[in-house]
Amino acid sequence: MGIDFVAIRWWIDFAMLLLLIATMGFTFWDRRNKVTQEAVSKLRSDLYQEIASMKTDLETRRRRVDDHFGEIRTRLSDTPTRLDLSRLYEAISEVSQVANQLRGTVESLQGTISLINQHLLEQKHG
Repeated sequence: MGIDFVAIRWWIDFAMLLLLIATMGFTFWDRRNKVTQEAVSKLRSDLYQEIASMKTDLETRRRRVDDHFGEIRTRLSDTPTRLDLSRLYEAISEVSQVANQLRGTVESLQGTISLINQHLLEQKHG
């Protein structure tokens, strides 16, 4: 019984082929996983930058809104209240009454001056 070196050589070559295929599979899986981890890391970094940018933008907008509310509060404190408006309407009503009285007085003065003028003209011609 002799040792069949060709068969041994074939099994060694077959084992090497299986080892090579296993190594290739592991390398492919590891690189694929590594690319995914790098992509996730990059995505995470980009996401953090975007969130930081959004926080800055929101903070700027919040400050702007606070400033606008401050202006609105200032303007509201300067606007007249219902009590102020009612006092203003009363004052306008009083001024209107005085204006009507003055109109009546002026009309009666005009009538009196007209009568005096007519009297003086009649004395001059008569």
